[in-house]
Order: sequence, then structure tokens, then C-alpha cells
Amino acid sequence: MRTEVQGWAIVHQSRTLWRGSFDGVFLAERDGEWLAGRQFTTQTRHDGFGDNGEWWHATYYAAPSHHEAYRALGALREYIRLSKNAACCWNVRFDQEAGEAVDRHWAKRVPLRDVADMSMEWVHPGLTGDLRSGTSLLPAEEAKYYLLDQMRRSFAVSEAFRTPRECRAGSKLAEAYQVAIGAAGPVHLSVRRDRFSLSHDGAYKESDKRWIRAARLPSPDRNGF
Repeated sequence: MRTEVQGWAIVHQSRTLWRGSFDGVFLAERDGEWLAGRQFTTQTRHDGFGDNGEWWHATYYAAPSHHEAYRALGALREYIRLSKNAACCWNVRFDQEAGEAVDRHWAKRVPLRDVADMSMEWVHPGLTGDLRSGTSLLPAEEAKYYLLDQMRRSFAVSEAFRTPRECRAGSKLAEAYQVAIGAAGPVHLSVRRDRFSLSHDGAYKESDKRWIRAARLPSPDRNGF
């Protein structure tokens, strides 16, 4: 399948057999604008675009009053709707895989050439202690992907998207996504009370005991497994 059509980078696409023909949908991005559309019905699974990259129909998400993350969210929702109601491409993992594809697309936008490995951390303050999640050292692009993935899954980010002012260009949510997507090294950002960070703590080595996950004994009082 193609990775680009008419200057649009294909972020995710799917085709399926329906009544003897293959039908499909696609999600694409170009210069911060997003597109969700339906491919042509053909007799092959491999390509549903025309000779010059044409598609059957699509919805553009390019309003300058909205920031890119909100445009991407709108396109993602339309893409999922089309997969269910138009092309019958939807399955139980479709929503998750499409969201992850958006995160990976953003993670690759700004190269991290000067940083070999990084780790990601998410912190949600609580009355009885902080909730935390994160990774050990990973290749920098992977760590950045997990940062964006954790932001998308965060309840605080979901709540921010429900606030109209946070969907506008220049909002705090827009700034947070701009920092995350544009990260070329370690970053620290927050969305409401949630904190997200990428840290550079050196390069991963198997001999470095900080990054070896050893199984704990069933009980501290036992000397064996």
C-alpha cells in the first residue's frame, strides 16, 4: 500500500473484502492538516487510490482556529466512523491501532539524532500519593511515542479536549502538544494536573543494573524460588 498520496502522508489505512470487491478507508496528514477518507472500491486489496493518488471522498480538518491535535482527533473519529459504516473495515483493535498510528506519526516528525536513548514518565498527583507510569531506557523515538501514547490515554487530556477553549490554537493543550510533538530531546510538560516528561539518562547497557528487571522472590523470608 502507498505511504503518500498527493503530498499527504498516509498515517493509517485499511481495506477489506465486501460483496466480492475490496473497500477501504485512510487517514492522512500534511503540514499539520488532517484528512479522513474513503478509497475507491476495486478488485485488489493492495491499492484503492487512482493513478494520480485520487480518492473517492474525504473530509478535511484544517481549521486555523483549531490546533493540530484537535484536528487529528476529529479526523481520527471520522476515520473510525467510516471504517464501521462505510467500508466495514472495523474490528475490536481498530480504534487502538489507529490512535497508536497517529502517535507514531508524530513521534517521527522531529528526528532525535543527538539523543540515543530516553525514558518516559507520567505522574498524576493524588490525595493519597502520586500515580505513576513510565518506561525504562528506550530508543529515543520509541520513548517519544510512549509519551504521546500516554497523553492520548490520559484522563486529564481527554477532559481538556472536552473544553472548547482548549481546542483553540494557542491554548495550554495546544502548547503541550506542540512541545511533545516537537521534542528533539528531554522535555517536561503538564496538562492540568498531569505531568509528562522525557528524560535522557545515558545509553542502555545490559551491564547497567538500573535497567535490569529482576524477578523478586515470593517472600523476603525465603531463600529460594
